[in-house]
Amino acid sequence: MRITLPSGLTWDPEAEIPARLRARIGQKPDITPLLEQEAAALRMQALRVTADGFPFEGAERDYAAALPLLTTAPCPEEVVQTAGKQYLALRQALRLPDEKHFWQPEKKPQKTAQPEQTDRGRATLLAEQWRRTLDQARMEWELEQIRQLRESFLKWLETTLDLLDELQGYADDLGLDPGILLDLSKGSLTRQQIDQFRRWAGYLRSDPGVRSLCDMLGRLRQAEQITRMERAMISRTVESHHADPHAREEIVGIRLSRDIEHALPEELALLSDPDTALLFDLKFVEARLMCFDMQGLQGIRQQQEVEEENPVTEDGTMGPMILCIDTSGSMAGSPETIAKAVALFLASKAREQKRACHLITFSTDIRTFDFSEGMGMDALLDFLALSFHGGTDAGPALSHALKTLETDTFQAADVLMISDFVMAGLPGPTQTAISTQRTRKTRFYALTIGNHMLQTPLRTLFDAEWIYDPDKRSVQALTQIADIFLKGPGSDL
Repeated sequence: MRITLPSGLTWDPEAEIPARLRARIGQKPDITPLLEQEAAALRMQALRVTADGFPFEGAERDYAAALPLLTTAPCPEEVVQTAGKQYLALRQALRLPDEKHFWQPEKKPQKTAQPEQTDRGRATLLAEQWRRTLDQARMEWELEQIRQLRESFLKWLETTLDLLDELQGYADDLGLDPGILLDLSKGSLTRQQIDQFRRWAGYLRSDPGVRSLCDMLGRLRQAEQITRMERAMISRTVESHHADPHAREEIVGIRLSRDIEHALPEELALLSDPDTALLFDLKFVEARLMCFDMQGLQGIRQQQEVEEENPVTEDGTMGPMILCIDTSGSMAGSPETIAKAVALFLASKAREQKRACHLITFSTDIRTFDFSEGMGMDALLDFLALSFHGGTDAGPALSHALKTLETDTFQAADVLMISDFVMAGLPGPTQTAISTQRTRKTRFYALTIGNHMLQTPLRTLFDAEWIYDPDKRSVQALTQIADIFLKGPGSDL
């Protein structure tokens, strides 16, 4: 969209994007909303700067004040002299050639006391030259402002494209789609943000234990196959046979007629004796000869619409996901890094699989991040930038998760709690509510970061438990538990 500047110039920043950058933009359609936002902001900035920042606004006011006097006849020489000084000051500020000899010539002595009048044409010429000089100055100044804004816009665009290319490389290493991970329409992209993401992506890529853990947790409740009956109208060709009396193909009976060619032998025998031949003639005339009745069958094909029920097997949608992350002081250090990396991976996978995702961080209080409507960079960085401190109280987090499960979006969700589980037990009402939710197909999972298992009272509340030891950087201890989860209880290990 083009804008019109005060001088009459029109400008559209998007129209000035060079072909080499347009080609790169075409490969990254996700950047289009961000590009449109930046271009709209640049248009507003151009209008604001050109409307208020013209350095010769004082000269324009002087011109507007002098114009009525210069265009009124007769014009006093004193007015022309004053206006000429202002005009020459403008030319000097613009570093234009000096025209003092023309607009302020040496005065000749006056012989009369009458005020000196200026030739009308000279005053009009001054007004025209003044206006032309101001217009030229404004146009050149606006062009310079546009040039600076254009350079800034193209530099921003190229930097953003470079950052996206870099982000693409990190995301490819992790098997993630940058467009799924980062919604550019909900946040900008800066070098600091890329460095932040590179830190976690590098950690996931370099630590095989955490990566294996993420891959395993990403398979929480694989989509079940659903079989349903589907009704459909099917066009079929149906062939039917109808009797055709004109088709003499087979004998079907005896009938009375005068068809000699089909007469019974007994009737034809009457012709062998002159006395009985008269009887044959009489039967023939009366069409009372006994004859073979013959007919054929004619096949007719017709198209008919038939309704049928067919079984259709399709993949069911994966359920929503609720992540409860322990951010207490006991999780500081390596457990914090693991928790953030796992949460980053699972949240991105949830978006890729179009699963609603709600993240709850807890220590002595809770903080929530809803990624159901899209995970903007700002919300993501807010979580990754959290410092882990304080005590551990999982009760409020689970209470909030239970309230979230009552909403339509998060019914029958997968709830994963990541913690070192150095905490007291849960309140009785919370344990009862968890048991109730488990009867509604909600699944509760626990990931313990440390080298010890859950206490028995807590273990009974979760459908599966995983343990990750940061020191060993291995998921071997998780394999059997994962097999129980993936194959079902009672499987042989």
